[in-house]
This record gives sequence, structure tokens and C-alpha cells, in this order.
Amino acid sequence: MNRHFQPVKVLLPNEEVARRLADAIRTGFFRLGSRLPSERSIAEQMQVSRPTVREAVKLLVEANILTVKPGAGGGTFVSSEIVPLDLIVSRPDMRPGDIDEAIEVRRLILPWVAQIASQYAEDVDFDRMGQAIQFGRDALPPPEVTKSSPEHINSIIIATMRFDLALAQATRNSLVLELMELLLQWVEPMRRRTLHTRADLALSLELIEIMMQAIESGDPAQITEITERRLGILENALEEQTGRRLRRNRRPASAG
Repeated sequence: MNRHFQPVKVLLPNEEVARRLADAIRTGFFRLGSRLPSERSIAEQMQVSRPTVREAVKLLVEANILTVKPGAGGGTFVSSEIVPLDLIVSRPDMRPGDIDEAIEVRRLILPWVAQIASQYAEDVDFDRMGQAIQFGRDALPPPEVTKSSPEHINSIIIATMRFDLALAQATRNSLVLELMELLLQWVEPMRRRTLHTRADLALSLELIEIMMQAIESGDPAQITEITERRLGILENALEEQTGRRLRRNRRPASAG
């Protein structure tokens, strides 16, 4: 099918407002316990009606993401930062070719972002990376729990997503940040295939912590090594589980 004639998904205004609010929570702009701006303020900023905002908030309350407290000192508060990806983006399931393309783009973008971040990252960027890692640590199940629950998996995926967004922000390039946000929407569902046990979750956090240390050191070789480890885990898992080689590993048949 021609890419210009893909199926059209039209969100209702309240669904779009809910998506944007959920995205702000998932990326860490609003944290657990944070009070959201007033209904009037959100409506004015997004240029929608107050009933539209009200309906959007209702959707997120039903999803257990927000809580509304009435009366003096009340308002709308974040009750969970574990926002499912399907509240952020709606798209058809990936076809095998789409997986190859997403993995190729990840392999192109992540190494460049990590190297450029090492040149431009400031204290505020390392603070964001550290907060992402801590969010993941806080979400790890106790050592005696060996199997990952869906909530644990979501938490670690959110932690690594926030880390990669912090990397992209450190490049001081707004277009790179937008590309990273789009890429993560495609890659995050695949990462579930690599997170089955507590050890998997812990390794995922360990790798981004090592990456932060490498970026702080500014050593290009260390950055390349840890980036390759992160890339390889997902790529190898996908090849094992699908039984097919990703396009990056295919070699043309030799002549003769």
C-alpha cells in the first residue's frame, strides 16, 4: 500500500487532549502526586473547550492515571506514572518489514545521539538521566521475585525511555528530540520481548547507568561499546524469537 494512503486514525478532541496529558506524565513532565494545571488553563493552552478537557481527564481517571479531589485544596493529581503505551499512540501492529526499519533507524540514531550528548550534556541533562535511572530502580521488584509483572515491565520501559529522551535533549537539537520520541513509540513495544525476569529488568537499568557514566567520561570508545550492547540485546532477541535474521545482518549471496 502506498504510504500516502495508509488508514486514517482520527482522534476525538478529548482523546487527543488525554493523549497529550498522558504523554506529559509518561515522559516525566508531571510526576507522581503532581497537581495538573486547572481545567481552564489546560483548555486555554490547548485551545479546546473546558468540557473537552473534562472528558479527557475522565478518560485518564478511568485508566487510573489521574485522581480528581474535590473541595478546597483539591484538583487533578497524577496517581500513577505507569502510563501504558497504547494511551500515547494508536497504530496497527508492525509487519516484519516495519521491525527491520525501526531497528535500522534505532541503530542509526542512538549511537550518534550518545556521542553528541557527551559533547553538549550539562548538569541538568545528567540530572534527568539520573532521575530516569532512579525511577527504574524504585520500580524493580524485590530480589526474591524472579518473574516480571506487566507493571514492572512498563516501569522499566518508561525509565529507559526517559533516559533516551534525556540523551536526545542533551544534543541541543529539537529535531533530534522529535525523532527520538517517534522512534521510541515504535521500539518500546518490541522491548517487551526482552524483559521477562527481574534479571532482565535489572540489566536494562544497569546498561543505561553504564551509558551515563560513559557519556560523563566523554570517551568515544566506551560510548560505542555500551551503545552496541544496548542495541544488540533487542536485535538478538528479535532474531531468536522471530526465527529470521534482521536486515542489518543479512549478507548478499556471493557471486559464483
